[in-house]
Amino acid sequence: MTKVLVVCNAYPSDENIYQNGFIHRRVKSYQKKGFTVEVYYLKQTAHEEEEYNYHDVNVTMGNGTHYSQYIQAHREDYASYLIHFINPLMYYPIIEYVTNPKLVIWIHGYEAEAWHRRWFNFLASVEELKAIVDKATGYYKEQLEFMNALYKEQDVDITFIHVSQWFKDHIADVDGKFAPQNYEIIPNIIDSRIFNFKQKQREGKLKILSIRPYASHKYANDQIRDAILLLSKKTFFKELEFHIYGEGKLYAELTAPLVPFDNVHLHNTFLHQREISSLHKAFDVFLCPTRLDSQGVSMCEAMSSGLAVVATDISAIPEFVEHNVSGLLAKPESPESIAVQIERLYNEAELLKNISYHAALSIRRKASEEVVINKELKVILGG
Repeated sequence: MTKVLVVCNAYPSDENIYQNGFIHRRVKSYQKKGFTVEVYYLKQTAHEEEEYNYHDVNVTMGNGTHYSQYIQAHREDYASYLIHFINPLMYYPIIEYVTNPKLVIWIHGYEAEAWHRRWFNFLASVEELKAIVDKATGYYKEQLEFMNALYKEQDVDITFIHVSQWFKDHIADVDGKFAPQNYEIIPNIIDSRIFNFKQKQREGKLKILSIRPYASHKYANDQIRDAILLLSKKTFFKELEFHIYGEGKLYAELTAPLVPFDNVHLHNTFLHQREISSLHKAFDVFLCPTRLDSQGVSMCEAMSSGLAVVATDISAIPEFVEHNVSGLLAKPESPESIAVQIERLYNEAELLKNISYHAALSIRRKASEEVVINKELKVILGG
């Protein structure tokens, strides 16, 4: 039986069930395939090492010193080391203590990108901009130098996993200043058992859903607001029903202009996965514009449920949405284009119905649990 160690910067517990839940989903899938999987949660602020069990997964949590001692003590135990959100503290103890280790390293985003990629988050104040510029010469510089060395490493068996080709080609390789060839493109899992398909076809009002964080400008919620304001001038506006869910420091400010509309319902709240799945059943359209996405997991979950997504033709989104087939793609930074796509769905009943079907079909082919896990296990086993 193959035994592997997952190393990560956070992991769920009974007290915090949403910490990197996507990693736990992978672990449970590996277990179902017969793997023995243990987890090391490297928490740099931990004062003592502790162990806990979460849904039959044995987890050890400790700081960098604890982790180094753990790797040394268990250096012959694992066939592979599966690392998420890699940093030097995770990597070097394995290289120091384990003979000929096999590493599989997922590249998710911030650990492999330059500070300016998220420029839209630093425009609120001079203080925020100064803070990130200061960090650019510290954390970001050091982390990217580490990633550059990691990409160039020839003496260690490493395979990198990126969730999209776009992110590898346009962010990770560019910011890391090297394009390694030892990689695979495997998206995050979309659980079709939770986000099960329901065919959409308009019955009465066109029901439009948005569920987005409001802690960052990344999610382009200002564009949703402005698109609704544009649509409010249309004669058919009352035939549209919007529900806007979200939580974060920007929520009140961004949604304030929508308060007067009685067909726009504002819900300043966080939703759990099962609640989101239930909401998907009651709506036709999912609004998910963005300014930067390596995959767009919430968009893919909506597609799995059969919603017609209106997303943005930017970054990795076109790898997961084919315009006019499995969703609709608006132009970047264009509320006008978002409004046009919504108007099309209102006017063209067959477009909504066809997109609903093809969205669910295409995302299952790309990111179902069976597809993703089989690809990952092939990498882990070295096949």
